[in-house]
Amino acid sequence: MYAVSVSMEVNPAGVSPALTWDKLWRGLEVKAEDPVPFVPGMESCQVVHRMDDGFVREVVVRGKTFREALTFTPPVQIRFDRAEGEDSGWIMNTLSNGPTGILLTYTMALNFLGVWPATEEEKKMGDEVQANYAEALRQTLDLLRARVAEGTL
Repeated sequence: MYAVSVSMEVNPAGVSPALTWDKLWRGLEVKAEDPVPFVPGMESCQVVHRMDDGFVREVVVRGKTFREALTFTPPVQIRFDRAEGEDSGWIMNTLSNGPTGILLTYTMALNFLGVWPATEEEKKMGDEVQANYAEALRQTLDLLRARVAEGTL
């Protein structure tokens, strides 16, 4: 299982407008429902089942289709459990306060179908997913800032 955790400063020096905790949480909820504008390579997303604390969605990313069960712990965390598809595991987005302000931490633990754990192949695949996810979160923060500036978030 490939596992990594990375924290990103939400409002580093020089960015504007700053995102408040409430705006960031609301933006992450919006992204969970409609991630296509936020995630490079995501082709489609459809919510297929709703629960009291989340929902199940089917997504297509770079030609791969899988289902994720999203569980919300407002206003702190969203957990994405891969329910169906080639790879299994989970990803969490967690908000916290750090020494310089709000942090957005993503933690992932993924198994890749047909790949042995602790091999160079797993590391290569995991590093690629991690880099894509980091880029998606940077893009998410930029898009949320733009929506706050427009008054649409």
